[in-house]
Amino acid sequence: MTLIRIKLFFSTLIISTLSLFAVQAQAGVDASPFEGLYVGFVTSKSTFSSTATHLDAGIADSPSVFNGITSAKSKNSYGGGIIAGYGLNYGIFYTGAEAAFIIDKGNTVYSDGTTNLRFYKSNTIDINFRGGVTLSDKALLFGLVGYTGVNLKSLGTNGEKDQGNLDYNKRVTGLQYGGGIELAFMENIAIRAEYTRARINDAVYLDGSDEFTFKPKTSRIMLSVVLHMY
Repeated sequence: MTLIRIKLFFSTLIISTLSLFAVQAQAGVDASPFEGLYVGFVTSKSTFSSTATHLDAGIADSPSVFNGITSAKSKNSYGGGIIAGYGLNYGIFYTGAEAAFIIDKGNTVYSDGTTNLRFYKSNTIDINFRGGVTLSDKALLFGLVGYTGVNLKSLGTNGEKDQGNLDYNKRVTGLQYGGGIELAFMENIAIRAEYTRARINDAVYLDGSDEFTFKPKTSRIMLSVVLHMY
């Protein structure tokens, strides 16, 4: 994610958040505590793993330094971030949309027995649609589906930048789905627990004559505190 995009994302999010605090959203006809604008703060535990294939292109002036993958070890991580969205109730039925920015790590280290390549993520941007039912006036059960964009990085073999003096930094998109429950326990404040999985598109990384094709997999448990604007 470029610096300009990061600045644009945070500027938009800050303006939106300030607007939410400045404008009082109206509760629905059923006085649902989950209806209207909201913002939230997230903590997460993320799993990250990836499988990879290695190809030596045999380029003479860029000799391969990797002799095939013999082992791969993945590491999970904890993280946190922010969410913002809008929800509507139609009787007991609920629908809504939200965006999230999560800083969550996780990596896989590949080795040929001598040389290592570390492939890791740094943050995630989500745009999800939620739908569900209110089990009571204080409990919402929901499912979600949407877009996820994972920022993937590598500094090349043995943690050094590749021969072009450029590290790998790419946002890879995919489909995300999951579900959870949200409980209103104070006026305007709710707590949420949810679980998501993501199917992320392949990522290709070139390092000299070495070509690595990664197939990442992620899942995430999130606990959130949500402030509803009504």
